[in-house]
This record gives sequence, C-alpha cells and structure tokens, in this order.
Amino acid sequence: MSKQSLKSNRENLLRISTGGVCLALAFVLSQLKLFEMPMGGTVTPASTLPIIAYGVAFGPLWGFIIAFIFSLLQLIGGWLVTPFQVFLDYTIGYTALGFAGFAALKTADRSKISGALNRFRGASLIKILLFSIVAYIVRWLGSVASGVIFYADYAADAGYDSALVYSMVYNGSFLLADLAILAVVLIALYMVIPSSAKDNTLAIVQKYIAEFIGTFVLVFVGCGTAMTVGCDAANGGGYILTALAFGLVIVAMAYSIGNVSGCHINPAVSLAMLMSGKLSFADFWGYVVFQILGAISGAGLLQYLFGLAGKIDMTGVYDEAAKEMASWGLGANGLAGVNDSIAAGLIIEIVLTFIFVLAILGVTDSKFKHGSFAGIVIGLALVLVHILGIGFTGTSVNPARSIGPAILAGGAALKNLWVFIVGPLAGGALAAFVYMAITKSRAEKAVVEASSDEVADEGPEEDTEA
Repeated sequence: MSKQSLKSNRENLLRISTGGVCLALAFVLSQLKLFEMPMGGTVTPASTLPIIAYGVAFGPLWGFIIAFIFSLLQLIGGWLVTPFQVFLDYTIGYTALGFAGFAALKTADRSKISGALNRFRGASLIKILLFSIVAYIVRWLGSVASGVIFYADYAADAGYDSALVYSMVYNGSFLLADLAILAVVLIALYMVIPSSAKDNTLAIVQKYIAEFIGTFVLVFVGCGTAMTVGCDAANGGGYILTALAFGLVIVAMAYSIGNVSGCHINPAVSLAMLMSGKLSFADFWGYVVFQILGAISGAGLLQYLFGLAGKIDMTGVYDEAAKEMASWGLGANGLAGVNDSIAAGLIIEIVLTFIFVLAILGVTDSKFKHGSFAGIVIGLALVLVHILGIGFTGTSVNPARSIGPAILAGGAALKNLWVFIVGPLAGGALAAFVYMAITKSRAEKAVVEASSDEVADEGPEEDTEA
C-alpha cells in the first residue's frame, strides 16, 4: 500500500471515528432536558454544536451526512410520530446544520490546518453563527408546517385563533432559547481554544457580548419596572418611572460598555451607524443578533423571577380565582393606546425613533466636540420619547426591546410585533439620512478649518528654520 493511500485511509478513518463521537455526543445532549419553555417545547444543552463543529472541521459534505444521520437517530428518542414529521421537524433542519460550517473555513485551509479543533478555531465565528441561524430558521419553518397539521387542536386551548400563529410561537420559543445557548457555548469555545496572534475573533466577540449585556439590562430593568409599577392610564406615575428606568439604563450602559461596542443595544441605532459608515455590514448583523438574544434573555429572566416570587405582572392579566398570571405582558409593546390603529402605531414609532437616533448621531459625531456628556444626553433623549410614547404604543423605538418580551408573552404581543420592528428601523434610517444631509456642509467646513489651522501652525516653524 502506497504512502498516499495509507494517508487517505487514515484521514477517512479519522472522519468516520470523529463523526461517531460527534453523533453520540449530539444524541446524548438532545435527550437531556434543561427546562420547558412557557409556550411549550424543551430546551436542550446545545445538542447541535457537535454537528456544526464536525461540519466546520471536515467540510459541508461530511457535515451534511452526519446531520442527516442525526435526524434519523431522533426516532430512537421517541419524539417523532409519523414519517411526515420526521421529514419536516428534523431531517430538513438538521441536514441544514450540516452546512453551518460552509464557507466558515476555506477549503485550502482545511488541508493546511491540522486537527479538527484547530480547523474549528480557525474558522470565522461570525460565519458559523450566521449559517447556524439559517439552519435554525429552516428547522423552524419545517416545525411550523408540521405544527399547523398536527397540533391544530392545541391552538384553541392555548387561546390562539390561528394554528399557524400558535405553531410559529410554540416552535420559535424553544428554538430561540436553543440558539441562544448554542451562541454562548460557541463564544466560550472560541475564548478557551488557543488561536494565532493574528486572530481578532476575541475582540469581535467582546463587542457582541457587550451588546448582549446592554440589551439584556435594558429589557430586564426597563420592562421589569413597567411590570412592577404598571403603565396604564390609571397609573400615570408608572409612565415617568418606566421612562426614567429605560433612560437611566442607557446612561449606565453608555459609560460601561460604550468603550467596547459603542453601546448601540438597539438595531435601529446600529442601522443608522451602518448607513453613516460607522459600522461594518458584518458587525451590523452581529450586533442585531446579540441584541435580540440579550432582549430575549432579559424577558425570560423577568418571567422566571416574577413567577418564582408570585409577583403580579402589571402589564399582563392576573387571574384572581386561580391566583396566577392568566397571560404575561412582560412590558411588551402594543397598539391598545392608539385603538389598534396600525398607521398611528407606525407613525409614532417612526417619529420617536427619528428624534432619539438623531440625538445619538449628533452627540456622538466626532467632527463636533460635545465633551463626555454623550451618555447622559442619550439617556435623557430616551426618557423624553418614552414620556410621550408610553401612552400610545408603550414606546419601542428599539426592535430588539420589542422582540424579546413579545416572543415570551405570546398572544396579542405577537400580533402587531412587525409594527415595532418596521417603525423603529424606518425611523433610524430616516434619522441617518437627515443627519448626513443637514451636517454635510458643516463637516466639510470643519475639515477645511482644521487643515488651515495645521498649515498656520507649521508656518512659523518653517520660517524660523529658514
């Protein structure tokens, strides 16, 4: 046997044996139950991670094969009922996971870098997360289709008029939690596994973690305050307290994580920074993903703590007879304050986000010196828009802040969630466009004056030397 064929056999043996280990690990993890989500579904401890790592280390074709086998192994767990569910719930989704490492590591690098762990660590964390998200979306779509057919009876019992909406919420709730755990474990692995000196992954990860923390705190404190004091017309004091809570969080986070990530903690702000050329396209998506995960985590912890303490969520509905929450509000946004008018909700969110983001762009513009008071100004701007907006929509001006509570609250909170995604993003984009338009001439003048000052300063020195 030639040396080349022997080497090839060893590589194939390595792929197969490593695949067996990854399959076993993934299957064991998939059978461990961390916790049940309020909407249903069980969260497992990153059971898909071994599949993704294998796909990155050995290529998309091998990843495809092992993911397909893993989907069939789920039959042993007793989860699946019919071949149709096998196909929709697992086979499509897990097979997509086989491609999670696609393009994360170049083909040439797979042959140059020795060792599966080294190849995994040498891949782009951003690309792995991106393809993982795509795979989770594919599985979610398959699960939704399956749920519409097989779980229609449960929708009415859960208070949903549409089996489609119920299936979207039911499957989305635990898959998002699963994805959040996967992201955390991926980040931990990247920090633990050694890398080359040229690797800047850790710096990128630090920015994303900062955005996660900031959005988590924003939802936990801001929405938690609304849940505690209430924000209805009968309790006007709750408006001010909630507005102050959101604003003060921004102040605290601006001076803590602002030096790491810029403290966007808001997809609308990140979009404005992207349009202004202050944020890369890759970082924009990274920021948005971790902002949403932070918001979901903040809302999840609030729901758990309020349930554990037996505390009433003042933004939800409390059942006096059963002595428990009939439905959670979690400080979610809604259109009750505008009589369910979608147009009114969109307008108020666009205008308030425009005001808020315009203030951010102005006070953080490096071309015009505003001292070290940016965080305070931004926090007060958020208080300002909340004082008016709470009575209309609960004030979103932040898609992540709306998505987190809505997903866990479910029901009516999800009905018009799109308004609190589209409105703030449109307002943020409009603010970026207007700010660039109204400051263009001033920015050019500032540059010219700075150049003139430099020439003037250099002039006397040249004359003296002469």
